[in-house]
Amino acid sequence: MERIDRLMMQGAGLWLALFLTLILALPGFFSLPPVDRDEVLFAQSSAQMLGSGDLVDIRFADQSRYKKPVGIYWLQTLSAAVTGQPQAIQSYRLVSLLGGLIAVGFTYGIARRILTPAGATLAAVMLGSCFILGAEMRLAKTDAFLLGSITAAGFVLARLWLPAGKGQSVALPAPWAALFWVALSFQILVKGPIGPLVTLPLLAGLCWLRRDLAILRALRPIWGLALTAALVLPWLVAITLRSDGAFWTASVGQDMLAKVGGAKESHGAPPGSYLIGLWLTFWPAALLLGPAIPAIWRNRRAPVVAFAALWILPFWLVFEATPTKLVHYTMPTYPMLALLAAWSFTTYGAGNRWLARALAVVPFLLLAALIYGAAEVGGTLAWTYWTGTLALLAATAFLLVAQTKSRTGAATLGLFACGVALSFAFYPTLARMPVLWPAPAIAALERAGCRLVVAGYTEPSLVFLTQNRAIRSDGAGAAAEWAKPGCITAVIDQREKAAFGQAGSPSQTITAIALGNGRKLALSVFTRD
Repeated sequence: MERIDRLMMQGAGLWLALFLTLILALPGFFSLPPVDRDEVLFAQSSAQMLGSGDLVDIRFADQSRYKKPVGIYWLQTLSAAVTGQPQAIQSYRLVSLLGGLIAVGFTYGIARRILTPAGATLAAVMLGSCFILGAEMRLAKTDAFLLGSITAAGFVLARLWLPAGKGQSVALPAPWAALFWVALSFQILVKGPIGPLVTLPLLAGLCWLRRDLAILRALRPIWGLALTAALVLPWLVAITLRSDGAFWTASVGQDMLAKVGGAKESHGAPPGSYLIGLWLTFWPAALLLGPAIPAIWRNRRAPVVAFAALWILPFWLVFEATPTKLVHYTMPTYPMLALLAAWSFTTYGAGNRWLARALAVVPFLLLAALIYGAAEVGGTLAWTYWTGTLALLAATAFLLVAQTKSRTGAATLGLFACGVALSFAFYPTLARMPVLWPAPAIAALERAGCRLVVAGYTEPSLVFLTQNRAIRSDGAGAAAEWAKPGCITAVIDQREKAAFGQAGSPSQTITAIALGNGRKLALSVFTRD
């Protein structure tokens, strides 16, 4: 433990936090197949953008995809081009991994405004080890990179408020002001108004607490807004003209406003759901956050608590009130939860130890649910599950001891150990459960020079893995393809067999689950040379 403490105190804390976060993201990063549906919708659209060279329009297969702006597609297209492996899902996940590392790095920077290097490292590792960021860094989606851009903008604002609050000097070098506006531009280009819903209320709240506009003036808003307009408006104008306004109808009307008006795609939950889910999604850092709440409340007038509250509360309350709920929606607030927990732990000690022990049980409930879920779908648990669970028991006990004794270095190492063990028990186990991944099994049936037609299974992962060569249809369409001469493989779900109507026995049957909708599949495979 002394070596860890020395590393953090000697200025290596930032690099240590980034290195540990990178290790935390590895279990399952390469072994998880493409995950339906959002990951594959983003990755396949980016692959098509790379293939076509059209950096304005966004398409999935032969359909327009206008639910999100273009930023994430540009980043994933660049990542796939750099790696030279556009057919590999990991090429697109690298953007999410980078976003997570950016978020951890800037969380360290914010924490260093008020904490020692050891305390800042603890805050950064809290964020890097939390369960939901680990999940998002393994998926080729918008949310991890959005978190990175939000935390970058928050870092600039932290320089104008911490550690002295109203008494803080608001002098800001031009490069830091430029970082704020560039980060805001990325927020808009990656996920529209979601990022600014954190950044702008935080900026407004800090100005309100100071009762002046000094912080806004320090950001140089005139040329800053001009920079943001220069980065954002060209594509918005281009896609408006290209789509004849359909982008706005899809992104604002069909996506954002639909989620505000009702529970979209059955993702509904009552207010308070995010607060309940926090103790899993923020675990293992939740084990330190829970006991810290009384100390945070007692010191609610401290500048760091005011800063964190302005970051967390407006955004959190909006999403608690929104009918559509997904577990990652409140993740942009997690850097500040990590900051508050690390500040309380290093300043006021362990807090309520019994609450920490109660929260230690949370991940084992998830792993128990995985046993039940595997039994329900007919899957088997790989050796990674049992090895990871045993390691998690030991790591959790170690973290509890570190929490009880208020040891910063030991707590940092314990958070890392818990994160790695939980990830190892969860993600490689899912990857080794073929019943969850029918698309790779179907894609493996593809034969050179032969058609592959699939009826009754239309998940996006099949498009990605076959590079849009598979013919997705219904039973009647598959029958029409079968009637044509030539080599063909037909994969027919049991619900489409009557319409397919071919005599003879299938060469094999694939039993699986469609992750996109949870429906059980029984896919019969017919081949003709």
